[in-house]
Amino acid sequence: MNKELPNWALRAANVEDRDVAQAAHRHGHMHITWPPAQALRIWAKQQGWATPFFGFEEAFIATMLESNEHFALAMAKSGLEISIPKQDYALSDEYIRELDALYEERSSMGYPNNWGVLVEKLRAIRRAVEAGVVVHIDGEQPMVNWQHFYQWAHGRYHMLEDGYDKWIGDDA
Repeated sequence: MNKELPNWALRAANVEDRDVAQAAHRHGHMHITWPPAQALRIWAKQQGWATPFFGFEEAFIATMLESNEHFALAMAKSGLEISIPKQDYALSDEYIRELDALYEERSSMGYPNNWGVLVEKLRAIRRAVEAGVVVHIDGEQPMVNWQHFYQWAHGRYHMLEDGYDKWIGDDA
């Protein structure tokens, strides 16, 4: 399953976020921007961390997440950048209008012309909710789980089930 989160659902981790980063990593929601591999290997070796030829990144992550000290050191000195899910996010009225416009533009058959784009944008919202981001929309109940998301999506875009084969199931 694709767990890539939209940028709007992520925030930069800080040294106090080790527990959150561990949970995000365990669930596939942590995003890492890596420095050049050779420089990171040299840095890790200088710290006495394992630097296996195969599986280096996973070994690095395991060592980094094993203690608060390692995590703080890696955050401050290794050159990597870690992003983790935000606690909550408010979708802008402009973004909702963009989604609505994608749904409203119809073909001669009456179906939206931009099903694929709409579905991918909705999936991004769903993935954020599944990662624990509470998504707020003005005038709506906050989305705190996938059931709330689907209730909102199907209430607002009622043709989803009938109009686009990839809406349910195919999340690659």
